[in-house]
Amino acid sequence: MTQANAMVQPSGKTKIIKLQRDSEGQITEITEKAVVHTAAQVGYNLFEQIRYIEANGRRHRIPLSEALLLPDAGNIFKQDIRKVAFDAFNANPRTFEGFTNIVDSNLPQEEYLRDAAIGVLPKAPSGTPAPDLISDFEGGTIIVNDLYRGIVKILGDWIKFDKINKIAQIAAEMGLSGRMTEENAVYSYITTTGNYNRGSATDDNDVGANQQTLTWNADTLREALAIIATSKDRKSGAYLGYNADTIIIGPRLQVPVIQLLRSVELSRVHGNTTSEAIGTGAVNPLAGALSTIIVSPWFGTSFQWAICDSKRNTFKYQQVEGFNVFQQTQNVASESWLHLDVLEYLIRGHFGVGFVDDRAWFYSDSTTDATVS
Repeated sequence: MTQANAMVQPSGKTKIIKLQRDSEGQITEITEKAVVHTAAQVGYNLFEQIRYIEANGRRHRIPLSEALLLPDAGNIFKQDIRKVAFDAFNANPRTFEGFTNIVDSNLPQEEYLRDAAIGVLPKAPSGTPAPDLISDFEGGTIIVNDLYRGIVKILGDWIKFDKINKIAQIAAEMGLSGRMTEENAVYSYITTTGNYNRGSATDDNDVGANQQTLTWNADTLREALAIIATSKDRKSGAYLGYNADTIIIGPRLQVPVIQLLRSVELSRVHGNTTSEAIGTGAVNPLAGALSTIIVSPWFGTSFQWAICDSKRNTFKYQQVEGFNVFQQTQNVASESWLHLDVLEYLIRGHFGVGFVDDRAWFYSDSTTDATVS
C-alpha cells in the first residue's frame, strides 16, 4: 500500500472582484480573479540528480537512502527542497497587495510621523500682522517587525522507503506556510478593533468612530463612506481627501455585498407611504461605489466588513527578511539524523504590518447577517 498523497492539502481561496463605472455611474465591466492558496506541486521531480547513476553504460535508479550517502547528496537534497518550497511560495500571490504599501525595513521597528496640515488661511487685511501658521506633527505610528519561524522534519522512514511524493508535499507546504503567515498577519491586524482609534469626538472626521458594530446594508455603508470622506487633520481641521474604493469581507458576506454593489436598481422594502432615503429611486447609486471587493477566508468567520482608500498608502507591510528555508548540513552525519533519524529545516520570515493612518479605514465587527434597508 502506498502513501503518495495521503494528507489533505491545506488551501484557502480568496476572490478579488473589480468593478468599473462610466461617467453616468453605470457598471461597464466586471472582472473576477480567484486566488487559491494551495501546496500543489509545480511539476518538479525531486532528487533526480542523485537518484540515478550511470553504470556499465546504463542508467540505474537507486533508493533515496543510498543516494543520501553520495558526496554531494546533502547539497542537492537541500537545493531541491528549497526549490519546491520557493516555487510554492511564489505560486501563491499576496491577496492584500491591492491595499498595502510594501516597503523594505532594516530596523526592529519603523516610526511614521504625520505632518499637520496648514489648513485654511485666516483673514489678515493689509497692514495687519500675518499670524503664524501651524507647523507641527499631527501624530505618528510605530510598526514593529516580528520574526516568524518553525522547524519542519523530514523523517528517515520517508527517505528509507522512497516516499518522494510525501517529501515533495512537505516541501511545498513549507512555501505555502510562508505565504499563509503573511496573509494571517495582515488580516488579523485589520480585524483587531483596538487598531482603530479615530472618531468625530476627537476631531478626526465629522460623522463618527471608524470602528463600530454595524450590520451590512445600504445605510451603514453610507455612514462608513462618509466617515472616511470627512476625515480631517486634528490640528487644522483640513480635510484629507480620503475616498473609500475597496471593501474587504469574509465568505459569509459575499452574496449581500455583491448584490448591493453590483445591482443596477434598488427596490422599496416598506410601504409606498414610508419615507426612505435609500430605495426610493430606480437607479442604485451604490452600484460600483467600491471598485474592488476582496473576499478572503482569512478576514473572519462572521459578518465583519472593512472599507478603505487603497490609493493613499495608509497600510504598510515592511519586510526585513523574506521567506526563507535554512537547514543544517544535510547528510547522514548530521546531529538530527544521528539522534532522531530526521533531517531538519527551519522556515522563517521577518516582517511587520500596520496602519500609518487609520483615518482612511472603517471596520465593522458585526456578527449579524446583512439586512436590507
